[in-house]
Amino acid sequence: MAREKQGNSVVVEVPLRGRSTETALLRDIVEEVRRVVGERALTGARIRALAERVRGINVFGSGVTLEGTPSVNPLTLWRQCLSALEGADLLCVCIDDAELLDRTGLGTLKTLAESASNVPLLLAVAGGPDLAKRLAEPESSPVARAFSGAAFDLEEFTLPETEEALRAPLKVLGGTGKWTDGAIRRLWELSHGYPYLVKCLAYAAYEDGGTIRAEEVTASIPEGLRVGAPWLEREIPNASDLDIIAFARIAQMGKVVLRSSEILGMGIQSPYIGRLVRLGVVKKLARGHYELRKAPVIAYYHQLKRQLSG
Repeated sequence: MAREKQGNSVVVEVPLRGRSTETALLRDIVEEVRRVVGERALTGARIRALAERVRGINVFGSGVTLEGTPSVNPLTLWRQCLSALEGADLLCVCIDDAELLDRTGLGTLKTLAESASNVPLLLAVAGGPDLAKRLAEPESSPVARAFSGAAFDLEEFTLPETEEALRAPLKVLGGTGKWTDGAIRRLWELSHGYPYLVKCLAYAAYEDGGTIRAEEVTASIPEGLRVGAPWLEREIPNASDLDIIAFARIAQMGKVVLRSSEILGMGIQSPYIGRLVRLGVVKKLARGHYELRKAPVIAYYHQLKRQLSG
């Protein structure tokens, strides 16, 4: 969207592939800026000027000392990059899998978000549950505050959003598999639209060059659960079937904080509310209020694995 609406914008995507430090993150961002601007060097005078300045940044000497190559402080590298991009409409930096950032890399997010720059800067950071947990730790509070009011949870996809999530990547990547409407609806029903479970089930059901129907989605459930097992299998391993059913009912309310009367109204008896508290699914707050603490996808996963309904 930024590329389409701002013709002289610079949009870079940095998907992390392993544990990343401050030095590695900033180097990867600047390398990607150089690549993106270089590829657009013939599109206009302003971009040509940016490309010339960005090309002069010594990326490969950052953070290390090589014979004949001076070491560049990574923050200096970042400031050089911002200076070189003066005159661009926008610099949009998208970082994916941010839970792979180490302590220094995580702290760098605050530095990036608060950078003084002559080019408007938009920072988009995506990560899984581990990132949310790390940002909730006391030592990460300065980073979390930098994103206060700007962070959001994708929550569950609607049926149209699930369709977009399944079909749009195929257009971009040239995939030849075809999702039928029935397959999309079935996948949405099984996953409750939860993005991580959508991804797991879609990975298991998709076949390049094939037509994916509802039957293929249903048949792929065991493989989809296997894909999601590394994270989801270890969550609430001691929960009973009734615990999972109660958890799923609470999750389907779509609320973070619930009154005890709302929980009882779903047919969940008081002893099971207490069990959910001990399992860490909900936390008891003051005056008969409870907060949902575990991700709904955990309940949906175990529902599928145990073939539970209700």
